[in-house]
This record gives sequence, C-alpha cells and structure tokens, in this order.
Amino acid sequence: MDRDPSKMDSIKHKLNESGRVELADILEKQWETPIEEYAQSLWSQNKDTIDLESELLQAFHQEFLRIGSTEEEASESIASLKRTRTLQTATHVTASEGPTFFATHRLALKGLPKGESYLVGAYSGVPYANAAWSGCLNFNTEMELGEILSDHAPGFSELLKADRDRRRDTSERRISMIPGKFRDAQVFGSEILEKQETLALHWNDVLKKLMPYSKTGESFTLWASGFCRNLADLLFPGFKVVYFDLNEVIRNYLLEVLSKSQHPLTMILLNPERRYQLLEVFGKETPLFSTNSNNGNRIRLETLSFHENQLGGPSSSIVMDEENLVRMLKERTLCPGLFIGFTVLVFLNGLNCLGSFEQIEYLARFKKNWSRFSFPGLIPMEQQDTKKISCGRMISSQGKPIYPLDLILGQEPSFSEPRTLGQWMEPLFPRLGLI
Repeated sequence: MDRDPSKMDSIKHKLNESGRVELADILEKQWETPIEEYAQSLWSQNKDTIDLESELLQAFHQEFLRIGSTEEEASESIASLKRTRTLQTATHVTASEGPTFFATHRLALKGLPKGESYLVGAYSGVPYANAAWSGCLNFNTEMELGEILSDHAPGFSELLKADRDRRRDTSERRISMIPGKFRDAQVFGSEILEKQETLALHWNDVLKKLMPYSKTGESFTLWASGFCRNLADLLFPGFKVVYFDLNEVIRNYLLEVLSKSQHPLTMILLNPERRYQLLEVFGKETPLFSTNSNNGNRIRLETLSFHENQLGGPSSSIVMDEENLVRMLKERTLCPGLFIGFTVLVFLNGLNCLGSFEQIEYLARFKKNWSRFSFPGLIPMEQQDTKKISCGRMISSQGKPIYPLDLILGQEPSFSEPRTLGQWMEPLFPRLGLI
C-alpha cells in the first residue's frame, strides 16, 4: 500500500479507536522509513545510561548456563547485553515459531550491530494453547503428515485426523506434543511429558538432527530454547542467536533481591504501604504472578493479583510473605508476570525491549503510571524507551504464511522483500482489524 493520506488517516483512526495509539503514532511517522534504516534504529540507545544491576546480570548468567551455554559463552552474552542494552522480548517460548515471530527476528537481525549476540528472551507465562501454540510443531508445508512424523508413532491416527480436519479450514498446520489435559497449563516451569518423549523417535531425519533429547520430567522450556536455537543456526547463518526463558531470568532476579528490604521490588511485593501506593496508580487488579490451578481434570494457568495481604485468583489464595514467595519461585510454581518483568528490565535497568504491537501499548501505560509518583530505584524517564516495535508477518507471494519449519523441511516459498516499514507491517493488518 502506498502512502495515500486518506488511507493513512483511516488506518490511524482505526488504530486509535482500538486503543493502539502507540502503533498509530509509529506508523504515521515511520511508514516510508526504509526497512534497513528502521531496523538499525531498533538498536540505538541512550548514551546516558545507568549500569545494569548486578542482581540482574547474575540472573541472566544463571539462565544462560541453564540453557547449556558454557561459562565463556554466558560471559560473552552478558558482555554483548551490556554493550547493546537490547533484548528481543516479542516472542513466547514455543516448540517452533510461526510467521509472526519469524518476521520479528528477520527485522531485528537486519539492524544487529556487527559482532553482537541476538538475545531472544521468550515469554513463558502463557498457557500452551496461546496464539503461538507453544506445545506444537507449527508449519504450513504441503508435505503429508507421514513425511514429517512416522505413521508408526503412537497416536498417529489421531494426529492425522486432526491434521486433515484442520486443513479443511486453514493452511496453518500443527502437531501437538501436549495431551489435552495440559493445553491450558502454564509453559513456565513445565516438564516434558510422556507424549513428547514417545514421539521423539518418530520425527523425520531432518527434525531428529535438530531436536534436543526429549526425556519425560525434564524442562520443556530448556528443550524448546535449544530446538529454536538449532533452527536459528540454519535460518540465520552468521548470527549468534541465544534463545532463553525470560521469566526464568526474572525468577532468578527475585530470588536475589527479596531478602533486601530496601530493594524496589521487595518494597513493591512485601511492603504494604508501598504496595498500596503502587496499586492505587496501576490498579488493584494488576496481574503480578501466575500459577497453575486444577480445574476438574484439566490444569489451567491462573493470573494472580493482590487482595489484602494475599495473592489471589479465581481459585488460588497465597499469603504474601517472603517465605512463600521464595519457596514457590524456587519450586517454579509461581511465575513472575509482565508487570514485574518489565518493571525490572525497562524501568529499573533501562533495557531496550524489542516488542510486539501489544507490548508497545502496555509499556506506554506502565511508563505513564510510573511517571505519576516518585519511587526509589526508577531510572530517569528520558532513559525509558517503550517504542521499540519489532514485528511483522512472513507471507509468501501467494499470500500464505511462511513458517521457519517450512524452510527447514525443504519448502522454498516465493517472497517479495518489503522496502519500507509500512510494507513490512501490512501483512499484520488483518489481525489488527485494518483490512
């Protein structure tokens, strides 16, 4: 779409009406910005920056070791983070990514400074059945299911029926590795289930070579991070891409700081007076954590907010004290939410978080609310950049979504490279209600 003033006015109006005021502002100003130029701007940073907290650096280091980095590799990733002060935070932890996350990485990598690491902090505080279908292999290839997964695999007939049913309605395909009981369960802290392990021997040779070992009871997010990293090594040669669980980093950080009574996060969570001040501004129903709850024969993610001196949800009630928080964080039964995570990353440490069209909106709201009162530890407002949007959608010349696995499995869809940010964003317009 060319920059027709009347069309731009219509787009801006629709975005503003739907509450996407930050996106409307970015598109109005940057529609014709060359895509390479825009990508480079994502990595720009304020020169007057504070040092990153030692507790946060330690939290990152711990997560890098968990996902299998050597001490040297973890130190290199930390050094790169300190130089670029930039993370990719638009994605979810998922077994394999889709066309939106694929475009996100392609855009960010166009501007990555030479020699730096691309650190992908994927969010795990979501149910498996989120829009990215975290418990599935996602693809769009025309290959038959039996070419991807052996027909000797346990449950193949059920997977084949589901695949055929889905193909009648959409070109987007997926193979679930998660039993139905767990489709609404939280990805954070989850374990590889028996279904995934039993399927592991039956993938085709291409996938087997790229998949980490699947063992029941071991960390799913560790497995997913490793698989996505292996895919990225093929899809983005020449780049050092590090996938990790962003919520694990925030968990590690909280375990470092909760014993320090004067730390800003400790005051938010454990000081009743400070907590009351915070919730008066941000809203008493602000989700702070999430956990799993039993709902009949299903397990469901449940968000938790403050009620009196407790964290509460529809079926959960947790006494808010240091002992409970530390215990549940160590057990990984309590997952830090968006508000806590981005308070740490953006508003206490000034990191640039490349994000989705959703992220730029809620970060702008957070920034506005934080500006309304003085709170110890907050970085200056001018160092809080909440407008680093990095998203899009990979679509073939025939209008079909392109998945990373499509390319890995040998498909070569035709693709016309967008020249401007506006062209890059257009494939997202149907999802935004603009078309």
